[in-house]
Amino acid sequence: MCTMGKIIAIAIPKGGVGKTTTAINLAIALSQSGKKILLIDLDPAGSCSSGLGINKDEINIDIFNILQFNASFQQAILNTGINNLDFIPLKHLTYLDEIRLGKVASNEQLFKNIIRPEALSYDYVIIDCPPYLTGTTNSALVAADSILIPVMPGQFSIDAVSKIFSHLRTIHRTHNPELKIEGILLTMYEFNTNVSFAAKKELFRKYPEHILNTSIPKNATVGEASINNKPLLIFEPNARAAKAYTKLATELMERKDLFSLVRSA
Repeated sequence: MCTMGKIIAIAIPKGGVGKTTTAINLAIALSQSGKKILLIDLDPAGSCSSGLGINKDEINIDIFNILQFNASFQQAILNTGINNLDFIPLKHLTYLDEIRLGKVASNEQLFKNIIRPEALSYDYVIIDCPPYLTGTTNSALVAADSILIPVMPGQFSIDAVSKIFSHLRTIHRTHNPELKIEGILLTMYEFNTNVSFAAKKELFRKYPEHILNTSIPKNATVGEASINNKPLLIFEPNARAAKAYTKLATELMERKDLFSLVRSA
């Protein structure tokens, strides 16, 4: 079931887990299901643009301009060429711009006040967050209805899940009591390997109710799509990982109950 204007933040304080790949391909999979989607890049690396095949040098207006009130929300929306999918980019920022963005994002309610009214025009808003919990990630979590947590098998990623759950309890208590857990998504998963099995077993032990049924398999085609600056679902829709993202979109659309409280980990 879909709630009009549902805002999903994709976040974990760990790089290299497929966060941006998940944001892009989940957004496309949802759009291919006939849902109207807005993808927002809040990661200063600006990788969503490259992943969608958009030349970052040609971006004139981005989410930073909106947060600084230098441009309107509508002015920043880019046509992706994909039906039902709008995109608001974030240009690759200089060090000084990142500092400025951090100062703007320190106003926890600013992004929420901007995005909430605009979200009503969409079925889903997908937010790609940076691999840390301060700044724009915090802003996204304050504004979001739910969070999707991508996790690559490995101890560092599992430790990052514990860290974000601790942070979510604080957000839930201080700024966003309605924030829910969309689920933990296993990415780059290698079936029938000891590392993947051990990681999945540990996650199920600690967060049994939060693990999604869908896992994204490790797939060389993901890297090929990235090198070609094309989304996986457009580059090779029949790839195993592409089909998994389509399955993920279906699972999220069909879910009726999310957990409103973050339990201790």
